[in-house]
Amino acid sequence: MTLNPDQVPSTVGTQLDRTGRRCRATSTVGASLLLVMVSLSVAMGFLVVPGTERFGVSTAQFLVYYSIFMLSGAVAVAPMGRLVAKYGPRIVVVLGSALTALSYLGMALSPSMIVFYLMSAPLGVGWAASTLLPANTILTGWHTHSRRGLVLGIAASSTGLGGLVWGLVLPRVFGTMGFSGGLLVFAGLSVLLGVLPGILLIHNPPVNAGTANAGGLSRAQARAERRAALRGFGPAVALLTVTAVLFSIESIYGQIQPAVYRSFGIDAVTGGMLLSYFAVCGLLTKPVLGFLHDRLGTKALLGALGALFILGVPAISLLGHLGLWAFLMLIPIAAISLGVPTVILPLLTAKAVGQTRFPAAYGTVVSGMWVGLALGAPLWGLIFDLTGGYGAAMYVAGAVGLVGLYLAHQALRSGDRARATVDAAGSPVEGERAPA
Repeated sequence: MTLNPDQVPSTVGTQLDRTGRRCRATSTVGASLLLVMVSLSVAMGFLVVPGTERFGVSTAQFLVYYSIFMLSGAVAVAPMGRLVAKYGPRIVVVLGSALTALSYLGMALSPSMIVFYLMSAPLGVGWAASTLLPANTILTGWHTHSRRGLVLGIAASSTGLGGLVWGLVLPRVFGTMGFSGGLLVFAGLSVLLGVLPGILLIHNPPVNAGTANAGGLSRAQARAERRAALRGFGPAVALLTVTAVLFSIESIYGQIQPAVYRSFGIDAVTGGMLLSYFAVCGLLTKPVLGFLHDRLGTKALLGALGALFILGVPAISLLGHLGLWAFLMLIPIAAISLGVPTVILPLLTAKAVGQTRFPAAYGTVVSGMWVGLALGAPLWGLIFDLTGGYGAAMYVAGAVGLVGLYLAHQALRSGDRARATVDAAGSPVEGERAPA
């Protein structure tokens, strides 16, 4: 039997032939490289100190660029979800990664803060099209078996692997090549980690193949089918989107680590080593999160994560003044709590709405992550400008994360109710039941 790699029959959850297994393996590697590219957002924390010095602005003013970056991504990610559902993730990844590289190039050449702000907008669009959304669509589409959580956790650990490298290498890159040179390195990495994997490794997952525009449906018909498929699941998607906003406010810690460590009197090289240490912890803890999801179930895991949200970033703020040992002890806990958006959130979405609806629903949910990061970055910067430290922001971030866990639990309950209604009505949509 000869198979088109992008149209493998929907047997991923049961049995694949040799071509299907090869496509699944290469696509998993490609998605993992996209998740390595996600770690560049953490590496962008190295821009804060040299950026404020280069443009002569405050921390809050400089971090406005990050808000523009995130907000443009938030606006773009839902349409990107529809494009992924219609055309598959492969072409979206290639074009999005190319736009990301060009945006970094424009930022490197920016003569003023205003131009830097303007170049941050297309960066958000490219980022939305080439990172979390397509990566998780590829992984959840190719892996529908009982070990899905573990696979997603292992793949998500690629972000930690990237962070490990950036923490060791980028302080020296910025030290020798400067602010613009560091951004040029980011542009090259976007090609290496996004454009090339999209061309050479990624294949559209069979679970989502043809679900949006099969059979030559018109654009209006395809849109009507997507709306019909999501009917009744709106409350669950809305709750998960707000959850993503709240989770992401805490995630700002991961994005601006070098600046946070500097505020505690830690030099740049040691701060880079702590960033790498954080990345190693994420490398190890994200598979653990996926494994715990598979073993405990989502609802039990949400309860356990509550304690970790308290003992993570807020505890670093409370004890960080005691010295380096406090960071070494608490960063592993923080790495677990900050891994929740990238590992648990897509699993929550798939469970709440079902795999068939995942691309369109997750496109909306992940936009909440972008909004949270957009709101959180200047907030953290403003608190630093007002207080001379990030402590208050870290306490607030932990508190809103706990609220997010509660809303996630309510989203699952809403999804269960919607699924019961759909089952009672006899849904024509395949793949109705989400994996446990």
